[in-house]
Amino acid sequence: MRVLLVGASGFIGRSIAATVPKGFDLTGTYFSNKPKLEHLHLEHFNYLDTDVDWVNITEQYDCVIIAARANANTERKRNEVSLRARDAFTRFTEAVRDSKSKTFLVAVNGSLSYGDCKNRLVKADEKINPTGYARSYAIAEKPLRDFLSDGHEVAVIRAPWVIGASSWFPMMYLQPNRIPILSKGTQWMSLVSADDLAEYVWKTVEAKRSGVFHPKLTYRCRQKEFAEMVQKVTSKKTRRIGFLRMQRMEIQMRESVLASIKLDDGMVNQSESQANKRRLKSLIEEIHSGFS
Repeated sequence: MRVLLVGASGFIGRSIAATVPKGFDLTGTYFSNKPKLEHLHLEHFNYLDTDVDWVNITEQYDCVIIAARANANTERKRNEVSLRARDAFTRFTEAVRDSKSKTFLVAVNGSLSYGDCKNRLVKADEKINPTGYARSYAIAEKPLRDFLSDGHEVAVIRAPWVIGASSWFPMMYLQPNRIPILSKGTQWMSLVSADDLAEYVWKTVEAKRSGVFHPKLTYRCRQKEFAEMVQKVTSKKTRRIGFLRMQRMEIQMRESVLASIKLDDGMVNQSESQANKRRLKSLIEEIHSGFS
């Protein structure tokens, strides 16, 4: 199967590229930073460019995995770039619709699209109600959601907190002198390792399943429990980030870290088991070892 991975240079994209199964002819794209990925054909590509020949892409590839996400430093700029991404994906889906090849699309997006869901279990058929960064990112995703609703072959994988050495984790939990407990720490965190997510993406490609999916979680817990796990590994003290400190954060960042999303991965409560907790602890230890 000929597969194009848009965003191979990103944190999630690199994990997907590094775990490609046998039998796939994978091409990865990058925009600003060319990743060091052995045995992978890489091409410079700006999917926001209005001159992109999406028809040619649909003729070349059996599957396109979209792991890239247009980002910016402020909400206004995120909205602006997301509108450009929306237009790009509109042109892409139109090219697929009109093509005889019927390229299979896989889009990796975040669970923040569901909004703050408190304590209820969030299933894959949940209506979206974006919060935090997803209020911008959901703009770009709309053509893909619409394409799926129209009966075309699209898989939307809603990834929760994806933890890895190059993720949000070192910045939020390893670099500070103290481990943050955000507000009361009662919000649910659904966590998946970068490798587990990559494996799920490839299984979805192999099965060519259409729909909205949640990856199998590495662990699911309250934010305070996660902070205490990191504290035990790092031996740093915890610090509660209260209302006044939270107000200093950018609005989308604050909404993102406070959103409670208890993602349903179809495994009942397995993701809250002691065995899964030990797996996450081992991953935290591995990342911390490399970081320190």
